Amino acid sequence: MQGKKFMSIALSSLLLASGLCALAACGGENGEDNLSSQDLPATTSVLALDAYRDKVKAGIVGSMAGVAYGYRDFNKGQKWEFASKDWIDARRLPSWKTNTVTNGYDQDDVYLAITAIEALGALGIDTASRELGIYMYNKNFEFWDGSNSDVLAGGFAPPFSGYPKQSSGYYTNAFSDGNSYQCGASFGGYLGLNMTGAGNELVQRFAEICTYGDGIYSAQYIAAMYGEAFFTDDIMQIVNAGLAAIPEDSWSAEVIRDVLKHKEDGKTAEENFNAIMLKWADYDPVTNTYRSPYQWIDWPFADHIMLDGKLCSAFTTIGLLYGNGDLEASTKITVQCANDCDSTAAATAGILAVINGWEGLESNIKNQIIDNQYFKYTRLTVDGAADKCVELVKEVVEKQGGRVVKVDGVMSLVIPESTKNATVEEYKCGKTVTKEELGEPVRYTEEEMARLRYLSEPGFETCQNDGTAGYVKGGWSTDGGSSVDIECMEQTAYSGLCNVKLSAKNGTAINLFNPTNRTLRKNTNYELSCMVQVNGNFASDLKLTVWNASGMVLRAQAVEAQSGWYKVTLVFNTGNNTQVRVGVQLTGKNDSDVVRLDDFELRLK
Repeated sequence: MQGKKFMSIALSSLLLASGLCALAACGGENGEDNLSSQDLPATTSVLALDAYRDKVKAGIVGSMAGVAYGYRDFNKGQKWEFASKDWIDARRLPSWKTNTVTNGYDQDDVYLAITAIEALGALGIDTASRELGIYMYNKNFEFWDGSNSDVLAGGFAPPFSGYPKQSSGYYTNAFSDGNSYQCGASFGGYLGLNMTGAGNELVQRFAEICTYGDGIYSAQYIAAMYGEAFFTDDIMQIVNAGLAAIPEDSWSAEVIRDVLKHKEDGKTAEENFNAIMLKWADYDPVTNTYRSPYQWIDWPFADHIMLDGKLCSAFTTIGLLYGNGDLEASTKITVQCANDCDSTAAATAGILAVINGWEGLESNIKNQIIDNQYFKYTRLTVDGAADKCVELVKEVVEKQGGRVVKVDGVMSLVIPESTKNATVEEYKCGKTVTKEELGEPVRYTEEEMARLRYLSEPGFETCQNDGTAGYVKGGWSTDGGSSVDIECMEQTAYSGLCNVKLSAKNGTAINLFNPTNRTLRKNTNYELSCMVQVNGNFASDLKLTVWNASGMVLRAQAVEAQSGWYKVTLVFNTGNNTQVRVGVQLTGKNDSDVVRLDDFELRLK
């Protein structure tokens, strides 16, 4: 494993430590400005666009490697995530295995960040959390069920959807201090860079969908460290940048200061971890209560394993401080901190990978990436996500008062000192906040509620065949004799990892259907759509279909064969029905026809 990568490759392409006051420009090619780095103040940061993309790609792939290593030992089947709240002996951990990197395509600790990038690209860089909440709900993330999705489906809109239910008096978020976005905060660093205010604001719009207080601050802390890593390999500078992004008196900041103090006092990584757990997470199994005043949430895993955002940030920090810049060593130390160790390892490895850049990553990590593979729930690949970040960061930099311009002949991001300081809000502690402080509930309008998905598993992302005839996991069911398969990680899907494949049989009919999980309006028009792909010379009969709850066809529309993936739609009226089933009917005319389906959508017309 290569050791710490320094920035010696950088000054011409990565970091010209300079600024943006008095930007004297001379004529560039095709009339473009061409700034001289010598004319820029020393406090401005300059990052070449090519180098920026290189580091974003490295960060994404580094987080994939970290999350896979922290998730489980794929050779022995030993799972590390949520397996223990106690320090893991290094002798139990495998050596660095890069053949698990592709597992990162399927991990929330990666795809949450990729989905945020996709959402901002699709909806606009200034989209408010209220709208982003609808976008994220409609993805149907499996791990959000039981808390985040239920809150949104109940009509609570951000930021109220992230408020602690203990204090709000409503069923809002059960895990408001959780790491729901601490584990997906890398995008804030990719797009906010060292413009801490911009990074904080970007992260908050997503994090407040499902967290509050320290849940948000822990995400902002991670994002700020990612952003600083574009400009330095100094771990202490990176950690201090994270601290500067959050309220000084927050528990999120206090726990990091504790980690730093234990390190300064000469404690080992294990001793540091144990001291943090004793103060911040001590639990009495006899009385079933926390001795620690910093905990009050009943985390949903056995033995009170931590999903606490501030502690997850501390575990990432322990790995960074004791790993001496070495990606493998740092990630392994973070995994030794146990608990939700795949999310914490993803951040450790991702931050160090940003420092290293794409060229600085080991080839056996880079070689695991599948060029055209989408991340779960998205239509973005590794390269697609990096390209989208290039597009978005230009807008962010310019909105912050910076420029995208040639510097010494190289197209670069020019970031003035004035953008680098965040206005940090007054500390809001989820444990102590009162119902009166939170105020009245913020709810979605009826029109907004109608835009929330009506179907479970619209993209088949967690469906699997389980050997039971006529059944596909995720709410989808089948009848008839045709073959039904879920294809995963085969690059056949329109988006994400998975799609359903129907193989026709001559003279045999099959129905594939999904019952609505939300109440529809009576006597109202709705539109059903999905993405379809059929084989060449397709001759079987395919119909997009809506049934009532008893199985009677309400409306069916024949699907004409086209090439590639294409969208088909059907408009229907509910009549007296408030629940329907939607899907397709396939009647085979030969044994060679194949239909692939993905991304069903049901919406108010």
